Amino acid sequence: MRVQLSAAITALLVVSSTAALTDPGTVKFDIVRERRSPGSINLFKHRHRHRLAKRATGVSNTVQQILDNYDYLYYANVSVGTPGQNLRLQIDTGSSDIWVQSGENRFCQESSNPCNETGIFEPQDSSTYSEISDNFYIAYGDGSYARGDYAYDTFDIGGAAVKNLTIAVATDANTTEGIMGIGYPSNEAVVSAYGSSYQYKNLPDLLVEQRFIQSRAYSLWLNDLEASTGSILFGGVDRAKYSGNLVELPIDLYTGESQPSEFFVTLDGVGYTNADGSRNEMVSNMGEPVLLDCGTSFNYLPDGAFRAIANALSASYSARLDYYVQSCTVTSVNASIDFYFGGVTIKVPLREILYPAVTSSGRQLTFSNGQPVCLLTVASNSDLGVSILGDTFLRSAYVVYDLDNNVISLAQTVFNETKSDIVAIGTGSTAIPGATPASSTARLTLATSAPTSAFGPEVSATDSSAISSPLPVTASGSGAATTETVSRTSSSPSFSSSSVSTSGVAGSDGNGSARVLLGLCVAITVAFVCGWVTFGL
Repeated sequence: MRVQLSAAITALLVVSSTAALTDPGTVKFDIVRERRSPGSINLFKHRHRHRLAKRATGVSNTVQQILDNYDYLYYANVSVGTPGQNLRLQIDTGSSDIWVQSGENRFCQESSNPCNETGIFEPQDSSTYSEISDNFYIAYGDGSYARGDYAYDTFDIGGAAVKNLTIAVATDANTTEGIMGIGYPSNEAVVSAYGSSYQYKNLPDLLVEQRFIQSRAYSLWLNDLEASTGSILFGGVDRAKYSGNLVELPIDLYTGESQPSEFFVTLDGVGYTNADGSRNEMVSNMGEPVLLDCGTSFNYLPDGAFRAIANALSASYSARLDYYVQSCTVTSVNASIDFYFGGVTIKVPLREILYPAVTSSGRQLTFSNGQPVCLLTVASNSDLGVSILGDTFLRSAYVVYDLDNNVISLAQTVFNETKSDIVAIGTGSTAIPGATPASSTARLTLATSAPTSAFGPEVSATDSSAISSPLPVTASGSGAATTETVSRTSSSPSFSSSSVSTSGVAGSDGNGSARVLLGLCVAITVAFVCGWVTFGL
């Protein structure tokens, strides 16, 4: 019989590990990114499917796992129960609960067997499964949700078999994907519903308690967009995976908090580095709390910063796609959009911040001149109330989340590095090896309900243009020629521009479905040009 939550959480708080205590180490596991068509998915918080491969490190004091990298979503292979049942879970630093799919979920009962790739957990087949309550419920920013049962069971990740971990088994969800939330326990769903007294020890807590690692800290290396895998390293730092120094940033607080509950750090400004190496700071003195969330695919910033980036790239709005777009030819330019934090700058190459737009059948969208369309993976945060830097930023950063010291350390990533130089994270205020404090250690305070930014379009003089004229998109299967016109103001004098005049012809793809063509006609006015950015070439 299922017990009620009030009694169940008491058990959550007092349960102790039965694992033998050994010297703490590190836990490493690989992550895998699923390759899915952005045209067929919600690009806010995507949840997709694919396998991942686990890799052992042989290094003490860490636990590491390879992360499967599938376009915008990152997954880890885990096993749950005794004997272990193999599952694939999406990694999410923006939440704190681990939940898995049950065969009772109606999404998993469809004739197409959509949960086959992610896996289904069968509680009755685990000898170590112990149900706690039936009060689990969680919802996410993309509208997905899950509800079901809280339970204890064994959770194996990167070779670390964590005993009596609290998980949830979803008996009802509107997604086929389970989630591995690894944030602060204070951000658990049960805390939001019932208060802080119901907080339980989650995965980072038990990795320390059961002596797999020394402190609640882990490093994230997503690798570049074209790489199939990255890794997450609990209890350690891989010095081969980043360049320069790690810089510690204090994690911002919500009003009334004495300890952080989410991974917000302060973004000071944005700029760009041109192809010739020259740099320009487009927006400064932002003081904007941004959530570093690997469970979110794109980036959401205040209008001023977003428009400055779009303007620098000469991106134009597509009403049909509901994104700003630019030619993918720009991604070959050796330039970057730069994000400034206290004492560290993360450069995001154009090939990372612009992403190919494809149809649900996998066909690349093109402008009417035949050039491939790329989506700008930065959007306005006006509908969210918070700023988020997701995977298209995080791939360019090596990130160390330190939950014990309430700091996040950042450094520029080294893409596709095959070597490792893993050092364990110790304990105390200087636990992160080689990290130096940020130039400012002040913590910003966020509003407790749907924080809104005071940073608006008027803040930066370099952002005087509003990208208001949309780039129309046409879809037709008749073969009729279409010509469309868009004009956009530009006030980025540091970039040279070239004009393009195009017309579109609609056709059909190999599956007989209508091919979507983007028509782009550039209007040149006296001193204002709309074209693609050449970044000094």
